Amino acid sequence: MVQRKPRYLKYMNTIQTESVLKENAPLFIPIGTLEAHGRHLPISTDTICAEKIAEKLCIEVGGVIAPPIEYGLTNVFLQTAPGSFFPEDVFKSYVEHIVRNFRKHGFKTIIIVNGHGGNRDSLKQIIRTIPREEAIALSVINWWILAEKYVERVYGCKPGGHAAVEETAAMLNFYPTLVSPAKYSPNIDDYVPEESLWMYPPPGEVLLQEEGEGRPSFDSDKAEMFISLIISDLSAKIKRWLNSFNRIKGSLRP
Repeated sequence: MVQRKPRYLKYMNTIQTESVLKENAPLFIPIGTLEAHGRHLPISTDTICAEKIAEKLCIEVGGVIAPPIEYGLTNVFLQTAPGSFFPEDVFKSYVEHIVRNFRKHGFKTIIIVNGHGGNRDSLKQIIRTIPREEAIALSVINWWILAEKYVERVYGCKPGGHAAVEETAAMLNFYPTLVSPAKYSPNIDDYVPEESLWMYPPPGEVLLQEEGEGRPSFDSDKAEMFISLIISDLSAKIKRWLNSFNRIKGSLRP
């Protein structure tokens, strides 16, 4: 069986785009942000992970990948260059207009692959609003949340957090040349946020849920296994979702 190749909308001409629309192919929109991710990961980690996960899902379930949205709602590390931030209503409006524009041109199934926690509230509002007004099937993937259930199986520890075991594994699997293991030091980089003491910017960029749990790991074999489990899980869920509304007689309706 020949494996599908990922398709990128930005490389298509108008004839190819019309062909994709006739297929009713799902459209994946990766969203991230610019944000500090420790000294061992790049500032575009959130966008890179979202785009690569969209690519792998495109191979598994079919579809096409839209150009990523690389500027999101960076809050905790806003003061650390070059963290991007917009008023939430501006960000929400921008993303909402992008989704509505794609629907206007004929994309009926849109899957937002989100790589950044700060975007979640705005995306939740969008996914609750647009389907009430448009004939559209809309999904948002927060991949790192799903990934948490596989951390103990692969790494033998509890989930980490920001720039920790999950994102480090993803970057190690997707772009190993952008990962700098020698630059990571738990004493310098780790930080466990406390409700009793708020500090902005935090004294460390690797944010852990518990002390010593979910620290970055630089084992490439484990990273490959970890990402494989995530993609397999997401693919199964997306396929079931696509099949569920494809069985409905008639068309999608708001």
